[in-house]
Amino acid sequence: MLENVNRGFRDRDYLRTLDNLFFTVIGNVHPKDRVLAYVKYLPNPRGKWGRVGKRYARSVRYYSAANIMETVGFLRKRYPQYVYSFEPLKISFSSVPHERIAEHYRPEERLEGMQHAKHLDSLEKKAIRLASFLSERSGVPTERLGVTGSILINVHTSFSDIDLTVYGRQESRRIRELLLSLYKKRNSQIRRFSGNLLSTWCKEQSSVHPLNLKEARNLYSRMWNKAVFRNTPFSIHPIKTEQEVTEQFGEEFYEPVGVVEIRARVVDAADSSFLPGTYFVTDVQFESRHQFGNIERVVTYEGLYGDIASEGDVIFVRGKLEEVFDASRRLKYSRILVGSPEARASDFIRMVTPDPACP
Repeated sequence: MLENVNRGFRDRDYLRTLDNLFFTVIGNVHPKDRVLAYVKYLPNPRGKWGRVGKRYARSVRYYSAANIMETVGFLRKRYPQYVYSFEPLKISFSSVPHERIAEHYRPEERLEGMQHAKHLDSLEKKAIRLASFLSERSGVPTERLGVTGSILINVHTSFSDIDLTVYGRQESRRIRELLLSLYKKRNSQIRRFSGNLLSTWCKEQSSVHPLNLKEARNLYSRMWNKAVFRNTPFSIHPIKTEQEVTEQFGEEFYEPVGVVEIRARVVDAADSSFLPGTYFVTDVQFESRHQFGNIERVVTYEGLYGDIASEGDVIFVRGKLEEVFDASRRLKYSRILVGSPEARASDFIRMVTPDPACP
């Protein structure tokens, strides 16, 4: 395994608390004494996940930002120690205090352990085959890959998907290029969603996001990190390493202004595949009479909208307008945030640039 001396809490890690709750870590930037995360699995003797004697249920069915905010309400009632008001963010959100962490699950360690295990189930074997296949074809070492989701914490079932992580900018780019090339080939082991699987996915997205079926289908045509490997759906989650994260929690403060709609041209999408995804924009035009200056970024916590636009594309965005201040409270810039509680699941990123042909 590649040396990870300074390995911290990364996006898509999992935490088990002293209460036996499983949390999914959000992003790589956290307060000194807490980890930003949302609760994903709860102990439940009738749950579909886990093993006999240790069964779990999901906290929400779909993982949109709006549904995740519902879990904050649940925690506030049942486990208030995991809800905290973060002054820099101007929101109350779920997080796990360091002293409440019983176990920290790291995707790359789980994948390595599976590679050396003697007894694996069929889904674990398939996850290893997928990781090995991607590594061999892309040149990305398997040490830069990991397995997250239900397989990471060993509560998966026969109907679970495979969720892989890839660490590093260059490594993520290689995997992206590989998958895009494989989608063009016939008889590939990896293919895009199609038929009933694509229809079901579009219906699910349109039920939780402000998208109709056609918009959901067009959106999927721009996604590269969700496909099928030997009849099992999988997803790829690009994650920065510690050396690639420059910001620290609390160095910027955010003041909400209101929910707005804009059109803007993307000038830099290099950070759009990570969480949060960031698009640097210019030529901003408001859809209302109200005008605000110096809007530099569109930031999304909805993974659905990550890496769907490229440099030169024009996007239509609905989200929360925020003014961003430095530690001395001086205004730095403004941004539009997609995935905020204030928008109440009405926010989105849509393409104005013509969409590519649907699959």
